[in-house]
Amino acid sequence: MQPQSKLTNPDYKLINKQSQIKEVYETLKNEKIIAIDTEATGLDPFTATLILFQIGSKKVSYVIEARDIKDWHLIKQLCEDESKLKLLQNAKFDYKMIKQQLGIELNNIYDTMIAEGLLVNGLPRSENRRGLAFLTRKYLGSTLEKEVRKSFLRFTGGRVTQKQAEYAALDIIVLFEIFEKQYPLVQKEGLSKVAKLEFKVVPVVGDMELRGFNIDTEKWKKHIVTLKINREKVAKKLQDAARPYYKISSMDLFGNNTDVLNLNSQIQIMEFFNDKLGLGIPSTGVAVLEATDHPVAKLMLEYRQYEKLISAFGESLLEKVNPVTKRLHPDYSQMGTATGRFSCSNPNLQQIPAHGDGAVFRTFFEAPPGKKLVTVDYSQQEMRVLADFSADDTLLNSYKTGKDLHSLTASKMFGVPYTDDFKEKHGDLRFQAKSINFGLVYGRGARSLAGQLGVTNEEAEKLVKKYFIELPKIGTWLEESARKGIENGYVQTLIGRKRYFIPPDPADPNYAKQKSSVERASKNMPIQGTSADMTKYAMVLIDKEYKKQGIKGGMIHTLHDEIVSEVSDQDAEKAMEIQHKKMIEAGETFLKHCPMGAEGEISVQWEH
Repeated sequence: MQPQSKLTNPDYKLINKQSQIKEVYETLKNEKIIAIDTEATGLDPFTATLILFQIGSKKVSYVIEARDIKDWHLIKQLCEDESKLKLLQNAKFDYKMIKQQLGIELNNIYDTMIAEGLLVNGLPRSENRRGLAFLTRKYLGSTLEKEVRKSFLRFTGGRVTQKQAEYAALDIIVLFEIFEKQYPLVQKEGLSKVAKLEFKVVPVVGDMELRGFNIDTEKWKKHIVTLKINREKVAKKLQDAARPYYKISSMDLFGNNTDVLNLNSQIQIMEFFNDKLGLGIPSTGVAVLEATDHPVAKLMLEYRQYEKLISAFGESLLEKVNPVTKRLHPDYSQMGTATGRFSCSNPNLQQIPAHGDGAVFRTFFEAPPGKKLVTVDYSQQEMRVLADFSADDTLLNSYKTGKDLHSLTASKMFGVPYTDDFKEKHGDLRFQAKSINFGLVYGRGARSLAGQLGVTNEEAEKLVKKYFIELPKIGTWLEESARKGIENGYVQTLIGRKRYFIPPDPADPNYAKQKSSVERASKNMPIQGTSADMTKYAMVLIDKEYKKQGIKGGMIHTLHDEIVSEVSDQDAEKAMEIQHKKMIEAGETFLKHCPMGAEGEISVQWEH
């Protein structure tokens, strides 16, 4: 256990002269493991000032006052030495800050935060903590004071204090003992392979965030104005439709009729629909309104759609445009979900729709002059993973022969001969098969499918039963995965990423509900998680090949099974070839029975 005295009186050396850098290099050049950290005035590598750069071994730690150093080439040699393992906490942040401010690219990373995330993935928030202070308590049994960090954010100049320097030194000193206690757990849990993948993805994602995504802000603003105008037109129609049912009749200062309804009040809308119009609807949800044959219900749906688009994609997103680069630089969390999928925030570009009324927002994301966007996504990635895992004959036959999966499934389920024009002839049957195919991937049951199919729960149960009769291997695999989740307390992806569960307690009144939740997640996670692992591996391969072939540009966005790059005009065709080839290669590395497919395009706008 780390002695508390060492945490209160850390052993370090403050470096504030260029001549001292040689000592740092000579001391650390033969070390196999070094720790690295930074302190800056902010989180944005384009606008923050780097104050301290910490680097050290288990034996000695250096706190470098970054503003005093002009020549970083010796530090660059240490950081870019691939034979050295670099310990970091939240490595992506430091990677971006160091690359942008100092031109240094870290490699061969071990991120204690990511490693911890793998060890506690899926557990409740109280057990799923990954901050350095928490890890210090967990592995060293000591307290790490983090309040000093705020002083760097308020830093306006001058020299760093002793307290600040000690705090900075501690941030790397503790990493060695955390690593020595944490990594054996990673090995014991069989997480080494997935940890290695996650660590390799860190620089790729760091570079992706640094590149950012270009957006035409003027087009975006104009479209928001159009949406608001359309919303007000629909709102007026709703108010006009409601006005005869209310005795209130007044005008504003300009002689216009005032509103009689608050269109965003569920209580008032329900009262209007039921008490005034006599529709007797249970709620004003989308599914209910779509099933209600009344012109006012259609207007309300239209109003809600405009309201949703304006609130989701209003000018708040434009506030995230970086003042230096004039681009958006979202934060991609490598393990944003328990399945291992990326999540995206500040802003969330993963929520920009690819279809429907909101899809137009994608067209405002553009490549600047002289560049192109290369977008490639996997074809039915998760269904192919399910086909490979279950070895189901129907699914494998579809992907090996190129036959339409959902038509082939419907043909089996309903005893209708498969034809190339099955979709045109039997669209309703295909829709049912498609809903079940994709629904099962997400762990959905008959009750959930009933609403989508527009049938009763009993009819949906019959369809699901028929599905499993015709495709029995899928049912067998799903049930086996659900059983493992309950019995083992976890399920895992092909390379060993685990999602842990708190075992449901039979004595709990909610046992059945808890058990069902674990089983549903146990069916979904190996499929979605393996897909996430595949996409991450593809990103690593693409990044390596881009650099090898000197492609001008790189990846700027990922959305589950989709990868977007921005490259120079002259490199676009080559980049498309590389991206497609490496995504297929990654797929074939994971799947042994089912062929992988991917489709892509080169464009100026992100409208894939």
